[in-house]
Amino acid sequence: MKKNLLIILFVAVAICFGHQAKAQVKPTATSQPVTVNINLTDAISITLGATPTVNFTYTTAADYTASKTVEKAGHFTVVSNKPYNLTVAATGAFTPAGGPDLDIVTVTVPAASANGGTPVANVPLSTTAASLVTGSTASTGASYTVDYTIANPASLLNLGASAYSTTVTYTATQL
Repeated sequence: MKKNLLIILFVAVAICFGHQAKAQVKPTATSQPVTVNINLTDAISITLGATPTVNFTYTTAADYTASKTVEKAGHFTVVSNKPYNLTVAATGAFTPAGGPDLDIVTVTVPAASANGGTPVANVPLSTTAASLVTGSTASTGASYTVDYTIANPASLLNLGASAYSTTVTYTATQL
């Protein structure tokens, strides 16, 4: 039995010393830096809402005695990657000729719709651009509500029955 034990021990020792220790070869690695660029260009746009036309309707005698306001919710949307100012201007006088003066209509952006900017209240229409909102913040889609008001319709008296119109242009300028 001793002989068997010695043989087993001898075989075990032979197996242990019979294996060669080999260094493990690790895979080689290489790397290269890659440049990632973000190229920005100043971008700004105004998109009109679904129904941009503003209609004041005077059909009864009572209509000529009180102020009227037409609120245009979501009148236009501004996308800008930088802060901006908004101005408003009419492209010309009301047509047909002999219509009311432009300044009968005032334009206001309520503070809640000013996108962080400072609104100017009751801006009279003019062919000269007038400040409507200053310092609006950069945004991916600021929606503006605009109130058009005729505070005193007295200057509409003595005008012939007609549809008087002008075109109003809003301009957003980045700061």
